[in-house]
Amino acid sequence: MNVLLTLALPPAGVLHRVRRCALACLMWGASVAGWAQAATLPAVVVWDFDNQTALSTLPTERIDYLRRALSENLTATLLQVQGLPVVERQRLKDLLAEQQVTASALADEDTRLRLGKIVGAQRMVFGGFFVLGDEVQVHVRVVETASSRILFSDEATAPLPGVMQQVSAMNGRLARALGGTAVGGRSHPPELWQAYDRALALADAGELDAAVAALQALLARDKDFTPAERQLVALLGKMARR
Repeated sequence: MNVLLTLALPPAGVLHRVRRCALACLMWGASVAGWAQAATLPAVVVWDFDNQTALSTLPTERIDYLRRALSENLTATLLQVQGLPVVERQRLKDLLAEQQVTASALADEDTRLRLGKIVGAQRMVFGGFFVLGDEVQVHVRVVETASSRILFSDEATAPLPGVMQQVSAMNGRLARALGGTAVGGRSHPPELWQAYDRALALADAGELDAAVAALQALLARDKDFTPAERQLVALLGKMARR
């Protein structure tokens, strides 16, 4: 715990929101049964999107950040749907570690469906994208975990610089397909999503201290970047349990 005290803290307003969110997460985590009873819609998992670009003249860092960013952007939309339980990223990562699932094994859709059953998700969202020139085509589909039946599919095409904003309509359609209503949110520039992706990469690599510092720096830049706030709470909770 001492290492947490030495990290640079975000501004007071952000810190207050993080503490409030952490308290809510602790209350939520105290009773999985209560969470299930309160839910009115089937639980869902959103996996990282697959980069299906075969060849590109663009640097890898300009496109590969979309794997996590598109997934997290969609997750942020789904978390606004009342009564829809969404399995958070850190819970998935903990499950992968518990089950000793390698990255290569995770590429198999059947493996992800099996993990979805373990974590209690009735529906799973798989997504992918490929870059052609300066445009990105993004596609998503919702699969029923028990039967592997496709319940919904959609796609969107947008210029690379504006893809995170342009997919919001597709995210809204997916939220409605899962039983929610149209929701919206503030858009963020690509450089913030790229910084967020670097923080997630650190967390995925087990460098939690560095990931927390990166998320705090990102929130200092934009206190309304809710995905970063959510991940910061999850990582601080994970570090506190070590």
